[in-house]
Amino acid sequence: MNEKQSLLNQRFGRWAVIDGPVTYKNKSNRTERKWLCRCDCGTEKYVLERSLLYGGSKSCGCTTVENSVRVNSYELTGQRYGELTVIHKAENHPRDTRGGVWWHCKCSCGNECDVLASLLVTGRKNHCGCKTEEKNYYFKDITGQVFNRLTALYPTKERSTKGQIIWHCRCECGTEIDICYNELVHCNLQSCGCKKKEHDSQMQSFLTRIDGTSLDMIKSKKIPADNTSGVKGVYFQKGKWIAKIVFQKKQFHLGKFECIEDAAEARKAAEELIFDGSAKHYQLWKERAELDPQWAEENPIKIRVKKVNGELSVSFFPNL
Repeated sequence: MNEKQSLLNQRFGRWAVIDGPVTYKNKSNRTERKWLCRCDCGTEKYVLERSLLYGGSKSCGCTTVENSVRVNSYELTGQRYGELTVIHKAENHPRDTRGGVWWHCKCSCGNECDVLASLLVTGRKNHCGCKTEEKNYYFKDITGQVFNRLTALYPTKERSTKGQIIWHCRCECGTEIDICYNELVHCNLQSCGCKKKEHDSQMQSFLTRIDGTSLDMIKSKKIPADNTSGVKGVYFQKGKWIAKIVFQKKQFHLGKFECIEDAAEARKAAEELIFDGSAKHYQLWKERAELDPQWAEENPIKIRVKKVNGELSVSFFPNL
């Protein structure tokens, strides 16, 4: 929006713009504008410009209260809403914060329940819950079904924290394990855990590891899928570009920068120091190890990274 464009004296729903704007920084450090508005009911407050322009705010909230009062004034006795027939006003139900009234209803399945008037007249509640239960996976029989390496044997009496049935399953490896319905059907669970162990074992056969770190992984230039900066180890936060590097499961903060180029340069320097230094040290160690296996066994590679006076320091062992 043009910064010079004025909303003064314009109307948006019940809002009339009477003064402004004032500017401020939001959580993403972007400049936004607010306008002082007066609602038809007399309430005055500052409202976000984008909320006015795109319909996010049309009043101070008085319309919601008015609608609630209007709904609660209806006589619903005998009315039918979906599977529910209203019998009478429910007793022993305090009104909600908006003055909502509860009605006692009978469902076509025979169950009775209490429902807020606003839910009835807007169609958000049209049965006691029986229609949901008919399709609810809590009651679905998956006995004998196969999910990757897992076969569901029978439901147990246990339930998850969300009320899901826990199924007793057998994995192809022979292990039996209890798993909730949602993990089996919707979460693509592969096995009892044996598949991951096999994968990890296979990885060990072709990945070079030094002092608990995969040399192949730290040499990889692939940018993670969730990266939005385009530079590995660099992200934007609170108006600054942050650079970091992770090594041996430890995270090292490289600094905050005004521009992405400086953050990328700091990350590159850290990679050269730690990653490239580790690869070079491993190559030297490997050449000597091939000539003297006994020495190699007695002198395994160790790499220690720490910060000294705010600067990264790397030590390689053994000395070569």
